[in-house]
Amino acid sequence: MSGFSLPPAPEGFAPPAPPPDAWLDGYIQHFSPSSIRMLKICPEQYRQRYILGRKERPGEALTLGSAVHKALGFNFEQKIVSHEDVAPDVVVEYFHDKAWPDALQSDGGESEIRWDSKPDDARRDGERVTRAYHVAVAPRIQPVAVERRVDFMVPGIAVPFIGYIDWEEETHQTDLKTGKQVTRKPDSNWRFQGTIYTAFTGKPTHFHSLSRAKTPSIATPLESPDMVVSPHAAQVEQIERVLRDYAAQVEFYFERYGPNDPWPTTGLFMDYRGGGACLYCGFRKHCIAWAHERTVVTDMTDINGQPIQVTLG
Repeated sequence: MSGFSLPPAPEGFAPPAPPPDAWLDGYIQHFSPSSIRMLKICPEQYRQRYILGRKERPGEALTLGSAVHKALGFNFEQKIVSHEDVAPDVVVEYFHDKAWPDALQSDGGESEIRWDSKPDDARRDGERVTRAYHVAVAPRIQPVAVERRVDFMVPGIAVPFIGYIDWEEETHQTDLKTGKQVTRKPDSNWRFQGTIYTAFTGKPTHFHSLSRAKTPSIATPLESPDMVVSPHAAQVEQIERVLRDYAAQVEFYFERYGPNDPWPTTGLFMDYRGGGACLYCGFRKHCIAWAHERTVVTDMTDINGQPIQVTLG
């Protein structure tokens, strides 16, 4: 959309100020496993997302994963009471009629998504993996809650931790991950997420991995015992200590650099998804560590006759 601008604010209008005792001037309202994951990889990426409020352009994998979760959740929500799965065709129909359109809309529309394939191909992948999981795994799941919000305070941290559990059963909770390949052992980010959830719910966290292959592969703790994260109750104190340390890091960076100056760009040295973290960062175009990519030489010269360079963005 071009040429659009908001009308001017009414005379005398001022945005509401945060409470005088708000932590970090109210910039941070809560933490989550995903926000701490970002902080661990690169504080500057964290600042871009959670201090400045910028959002990365969504990728195809995120959109597809959201639609698959919503379609499977549709079945599990009714199963809480019925104790029976709906027919696979019903779930697939819901995927096409509701889950997929909602995922597109939530991510800004088809044109705003970074597609790795054609949108119709991604949609067919979503249908295929939804059906495969519903047929192979859903019958052995009896949920007591779907998309349960986990909201808890850690002593010594001023804001809560918030997360969402895909589906919860009486004895454990499950987080479903979709990807191009199946995963049979949780990586460090999955373990971190599962550890936090288990520490504060008291239930083991099961991970289910679902691939987008032509014949989808599925890994759950039934096939891969390593797909369970269950820290001992005696470790909760140390888990809380680690979380306090991450909160202290955010406080340190905020007090040292403020909200507007760049924070450390450690993503330069970190790996993510088997490659350099910066390759997957949607804030690269704003990052000081990559300013040289936005530097152009103009036709103008300075007083010494040297070409003037301008950094864009």
